[in-house]
Amino acid sequence: MYFKWFEPFGHSGLPLIVFTEEEFVPLFAEYPSTVRVIVLPLQSLTMYQIGMNYKRELPAYRTPAKDTQEFLSLMNTKVELLKHAAIHCEDDPLIWIDFGIFKIFKTPKKCIAKMHQLNHLSFHKIVIPGCDTYLQNGCYCDNVNWRFCGGFFVLPRQHLDYFYENSKNVLSSFCDDPQYKLTWEVNIWYILEMCTERKHIVWYHAGHDDTIVLNIENVLNECITDE
Repeated sequence: MYFKWFEPFGHSGLPLIVFTEEEFVPLFAEYPSTVRVIVLPLQSLTMYQIGMNYKRELPAYRTPAKDTQEFLSLMNTKVELLKHAAIHCEDDPLIWIDFGIFKIFKTPKKCIAKMHQLNHLSFHKIVIPGCDTYLQNGCYCDNVNWRFCGGFFVLPRQHLDYFYENSKNVLSSFCDDPQYKLTWEVNIWYILEMCTERKHIVWYHAGHDDTIVLNIENVLNECITDE
């Protein structure tokens, strides 16, 4: 069922890199050459290992059937997967898009057209959409904080290593320090924005719908490089 949501994305003509386990490779056999499928075992990822080595309680206000330790660990691999993608392509910027993001789109053709446009732009800032402005009560590990949506973001290569290393350090601290917990990747990014990355991040308001992609138009002048 989940693969159904990838079909319009995979046939969009956008240059995509998909990381998957060996057993799922045959599922991509009918997609065009614009979809590059690379085998990368989840257990080989550093961020996943950090999350799976966590031994304490999980966030209190999670959905137990969904927000498992495996899921939270997986969500925290997004930036690391972009680091792996950077090895296999020369694209700049790198753009993260959740595999099943078309589940939330109401006007997929508009979203695909916008992503084609973005594919030809040069960015000098990290661009991440979110539902909330700065959180009045700070960031707590027990709640998912929607300062960032999580399913789509733009990361120029010049910021890739720094953003990844800071993400890894914060996640490690959250998993090691008894006052914190393994938490959602968007919570980690909020800490980064507050502490190390604020000058590098451009935020725009969006929801878990078409606006997660389409509303980037509102901030393009702040984050693209003139060619």
